[in-house]
Amino acid sequence: MMRSLVRKIGWIVLAGWVVFIYGSYLRRGIDVWVRVGETFFRIFLLLLFILVAAGLGRKILKRLRFEASFPLEFSLFALAIGLGVFTYLLIGFGLVGLFSPWAVNLIIGGMFFFTYREIREIVQETKAKFQSLITSKIPLIETALILVFFVQLVFNLVGALVLPSSWDGLGQHLAIAKEWVRHQRLAWVPYIDIGRNLEPFNIPVLYGMALLVKGAILAKLVHFTFGVLTAVAVYTLGRRYLSHQMGLLAGTIFYTVPIVGWESTTALVDLGFTFYAILSVYALVNWIVSRRRGWLVISAVMSGLSLGSHNAGFLPMAILSLGILLSGWPFNRGKLVMAFKGLILFVAVAGLIGCFWYLRHFIFSGESIFDFLHSYSWSFRHLFRRLFSLVTGTPALASGFRLRPLTPYFLLPWKITVYPGKFHGLGAIGFSFLVFLPFLVFTRIWEDRPLRFILYYSAVYFVFWAVCASDKHYLVPLLPFFSILAAYVVGEFSRSGRVLKGGLFTFLILTFVFQMVYQAPEGLDKVHQRFLVFAGLKSQEDYILENEETYPVYNWINENLPSQAKIFVVNDLRAFYCDRSYVTAIIEGKKPLNYSSLQNGLELLAKFKQAQITHVVINQYRWDVRFGKDRWPKLMEELRKEHLQILYHRYPFRVLKVIY
Repeated sequence: MMRSLVRKIGWIVLAGWVVFIYGSYLRRGIDVWVRVGETFFRIFLLLLFILVAAGLGRKILKRLRFEASFPLEFSLFALAIGLGVFTYLLIGFGLVGLFSPWAVNLIIGGMFFFTYREIREIVQETKAKFQSLITSKIPLIETALILVFFVQLVFNLVGALVLPSSWDGLGQHLAIAKEWVRHQRLAWVPYIDIGRNLEPFNIPVLYGMALLVKGAILAKLVHFTFGVLTAVAVYTLGRRYLSHQMGLLAGTIFYTVPIVGWESTTALVDLGFTFYAILSVYALVNWIVSRRRGWLVISAVMSGLSLGSHNAGFLPMAILSLGILLSGWPFNRGKLVMAFKGLILFVAVAGLIGCFWYLRHFIFSGESIFDFLHSYSWSFRHLFRRLFSLVTGTPALASGFRLRPLTPYFLLPWKITVYPGKFHGLGAIGFSFLVFLPFLVFTRIWEDRPLRFILYYSAVYFVFWAVCASDKHYLVPLLPFFSILAAYVVGEFSRSGRVLKGGLFTFLILTFVFQMVYQAPEGLDKVHQRFLVFAGLKSQEDYILENEETYPVYNWINENLPSQAKIFVVNDLRAFYCDRSYVTAIIEGKKPLNYSSLQNGLELLAKFKQAQITHVVINQYRWDVRFGKDRWPKLMEELRKEHLQILYHRYPFRVLKVIY
């Protein structure tokens, strides 16, 4: 009965779509067909890439005779392994100067035939699973959760299917991938690499692959996929250590957090890092429970991949290393030896897999990971001095540090959820966590070893975040664990009766709807525009002209400036759409030029000439905020009249020709 109903609905939707397209054809049907075809072709390429990576990972784990508790868990880790191997294959090709379309197609095609048997198994298993779901009776609560998850997924998908417009995506992650494509190798790009705090680029390597195959939208789809996979990982971890229903709730809580929805529509790296980070914790929890060495190795591999995806990967790796060391408590000689052996194995494997970008950065710039880690030690020294002064009542011991009250640390949960303050901007954290997590003190979580470890991990991570890097984007890797803990609280209180359970889930469903509608990161109008693009009724060009302020200026540059022009983008990193040679910083030696060392504008002009700069792009708005209306920095002001000729002015951007 259910299966027949689903088929009828499918035919009705298909017929409606055909009628819709045919009606559009009377006006501009050909354009609609082309746009819709492009959209679905990108989705097809994404699915093909995922299947190939999953098949490769499955083949590797089967050869190693690795076993998991249930098929989804096995498939999840297999896909992560496959993505990691694929990434390092691309890095290898890029190092030898083969970062080109034919090389990428060769890798994907070769891997497809190499893993064809595993891909066929995945397709058959997926088909059988969906058939069993259609014929099974799904409880009302789970149906509601699945529906909410699906609606959020559609919102995120249509957001990922438009041209990119995020700051870091256009200024760093996509920008460096585009430079690699231009050079056909993983070239050192000083004006992007230097000053990025040893940022690794595993995820941008995949963006480079996407640019070679089908452009920036496919790169956004890669990041979107990491968001979906992270939600699946949350569900899988919750299913293993809570229940199927609570796992589904945890996955939905995570995926409907507004900042996760926003990041799913960008080409950032946070969701890729989060995916590998949660799997590293997941595998280590499995090792703590089962003591199977294979899980420890898998955890180390995932930690290495997270380390290669974001420099924040040092934190999960450090917390997990401490967890391995303390896993043998209470200690005796035998347990201590085993703990140290496990720690050495974990650090060695994770370090080997994750070290590439940090070694590369050290070779080119001389900056090491110790310089990076030392920059965070100041925050902890500052906090400890405050605490010591507070406890001893001797502020003089602060050694010159300006003491501030500790109240802001205790108010952080309120500020990041209900009253954003400095955490304003695209994507909220939502208030589900603030509502449920405090009730952990009334549960028996201390008796559940896996959940106790997740709680300890979350607490240590949150403290470090609060002290050293209290930016909401850095909190995203912690949201999967908050979601699991919130689902655990709901599950514990749901045992009190059906009425309370119904009330809790009703509240949660309403919260999800509130977050998707009222807290939609860029507003429902932007969602509507994206649906028009998805349906083919609006072109990508029209959409990006309306929604990305850098696109018009670089579109003008691409059409009007000579191909040999070299552009200095002075105060705005978002230069991805520029097809001319450009820099966002003038590098001298291994460091950006220190403008304060220049005596006058003529010295700056000499630096321009030395760097072969022909044109300059400025963001006037950013200078207006800093220097006043239509004011420029002193050195640029000296060059303004005689050496800089305005060619293009559309606020806030100006394009200036340098006259020597």
